[in-house]
Amino acid sequence: MVDWMFSVIAPPHRAPTANPTAGKPVTDNAPPLGSGAENRLPKSEPKQSRPDLATLTALRFVAALWVVFFHLQAMQHTFLAPVYELFRPIIANGDLGVDVFFVLSGFIITYAYLDRLGPRFLWRASGDFVWARFARMWPAFALVVGVLGLWFVYGTAQESVREWSLQTQAPDLSPWGLAKQLLMMHLWFQPGTDGASWFGPGWTVSAEWLAYLAFPLLALVLFRLRRLHPLAALAGSVLVLLPTAIWGPDLPIATDEDQPYQWLLRIACCFIAGAFACIAARNADRMKFNPALAGPGALLTGTVVVIFLATAGKPGPGRLAVLAFPLLIALLSLTRGRPRSALSAPWVQ
Repeated sequence: MVDWMFSVIAPPHRAPTANPTAGKPVTDNAPPLGSGAENRLPKSEPKQSRPDLATLTALRFVAALWVVFFHLQAMQHTFLAPVYELFRPIIANGDLGVDVFFVLSGFIITYAYLDRLGPRFLWRASGDFVWARFARMWPAFALVVGVLGLWFVYGTAQESVREWSLQTQAPDLSPWGLAKQLLMMHLWFQPGTDGASWFGPGWTVSAEWLAYLAFPLLALVLFRLRRLHPLAALAGSVLVLLPTAIWGPDLPIATDEDQPYQWLLRIACCFIAGAFACIAARNADRMKFNPALAGPGALLTGTVVVIFLATAGKPGPGRLAVLAFPLLIALLSLTRGRPRSALSAPWVQ
């Protein structure tokens, strides 16, 4: 499950290794989508900072473990009892690991594709982008759906389907249900996430896929905002996250239960917040930011999040921690030196 989660939000191509030339767009080593001068930035484009995706590897690792422990809370009375006892308030908020992935996804996709999709809408470039994302997500997801489908249909009763899918509602095993799974559209047709996928966390794939389909249009707006001051971009990321951070059970704007299509609000807010965090990191040079402070700043931000979650003690109030995720990711991407080497160590790949 962890490896699968990594593949969903991993960079579409390997991270660049050479320093960019001032005045040229920050891109990875992939060939440009589309062709022509419309995909190039103006020569007067100011110098930009270069976020480093390798430093985000550790965060992906932590977020994946966070989600896994959240979904395995039934094992809290087994040999894992000491872990759950020590980190109970943190694990109880483990659904926030999904928000980390969503914000990371917005950051990474903006980093890799903004300068190629943002200047103007091109059908060919947009099609190449969508196909690249589909080709990366679909094979692993289709394999999981196929294996689970055979198990559910031929090896279990309906009650076992509900239990083994890690959900309170059994998923749709009809031919139409299979088609929705294979097209990664299974979440689009229902207001809640429970029972949407053939396995619990699979709803996030459908949400991500929707965000990717919308990105070529979103990039047109983000490109016009690419020169935002870093503080303005970070403020924008917080404002974008407010609807999903303060509206819900036990939150400042309280509701008795989750609202219909809250998953759509969640992916939209987190993905766009990640895009603003990327803009902030790209423009860090505008405020003469010292990269040596990025590592300690990320550590401080992460510590504050952990303390806040431990104090909140339960899902609901703990959701406010999502407001710190864009800052954490932006700082991690700017980390250099020994902290960078530790965060991108092979054992967390």
